[in-house]
Amino acid sequence: MGVLRKIYLLLFPLIFAGCTEAFMPDIDTKPVLCLNSLITAGEPIEVSVTHTWLYTDEEGSRNNQVHDAEVSIYANGTKVGDDYLPQECDRIRIVAESPTYGSAEAEVTVPVSAPVELVNWDAEITGSWNWNKTEFYYWIGLRAKITVHDPAGIENYYNFSYKGFPKNEQTDDDMDKSQVLFNPGQFFYEAEPIFSEHISGLDEISGSSSFGFTFFTDRQFSGKQYTLNIQLNNAFFEIIDNGDLVLTDDMLDCGFILILSSVSQSYYNWSNYQWNVENGILGDLGEIGMVDPVWGYSNVSTGAGVVAAQARVSYTINLKDLLKSEISGQ
Repeated sequence: MGVLRKIYLLLFPLIFAGCTEAFMPDIDTKPVLCLNSLITAGEPIEVSVTHTWLYTDEEGSRNNQVHDAEVSIYANGTKVGDDYLPQECDRIRIVAESPTYGSAEAEVTVPVSAPVELVNWDAEITGSWNWNKTEFYYWIGLRAKITVHDPAGIENYYNFSYKGFPKNEQTDDDMDKSQVLFNPGQFFYEAEPIFSEHISGLDEISGSSSFGFTFFTDRQFSGKQYTLNIQLNNAFFEIIDNGDLVLTDDMLDCGFILILSSVSQSYYNWSNYQWNVENGILGDLGEIGMVDPVWGYSNVSTGAGVVAAQARVSYTINLKDLLKSEISGQ
């Protein structure tokens, strides 16, 4: 049980992180192992093991999955099985051994979740529309305040995220069926200035914004508290009635899940690097040779991949009463 025989493919943004950016070897250098894992407190640990490749490799040779690797996971120095659930403060070390590509390892400590409270929230119907009495749309806006109480004495890193519930998975077969759907809308980044703390003066002059970046540190409120201003626009609830729909209260049971994660420094550093490459002025200038290139970030021994960790606190905002009142009043 101490050795993971199955290599999981991860469905999160760290997948293949650093497998090409951080690996710039001489032409004769062999590929090395690339490890990626986002460890979440209370959830099984999943690891992706691949190998690096050169940009000059032919397209058909870039199948970089590693099938002969054995992965071992250690929690606080003790080897654990693939059913182990990491806890906050656990020190997790991941070691991969491949006869073909050698070895790689990385270590990360699972952060302690900060005390968080949903201070208040307000949701409103911002518009409605129907087409031929068969399709009904209700647009929804949300404003919420979330206060983070930062633990004193250590440097802390955070990330905000959100999703809608229930999770809608509409297929082509559903197009002719009566159904209800909920989309959680778009995040309004400008409502919260702390998401811009990583932006330099040069980035601001060049027009860079915090769009797409919801990580932040405790630099401005170390050991104190900070209240996030969260705004979601253009969420919508859709009713498709093909003549056989009986709308019940359960069908109106939908809304937002707001998530505040305490994250490892490795997760923050990798995300900050990605932002600089894609949105920062130094990344743009580096691509055209005006400044030194922005090198990739990795905390893996081979310099390829990222092993990160997080502990999450979430709050659910249910829109059932709001929608019920709006629909019954029409």
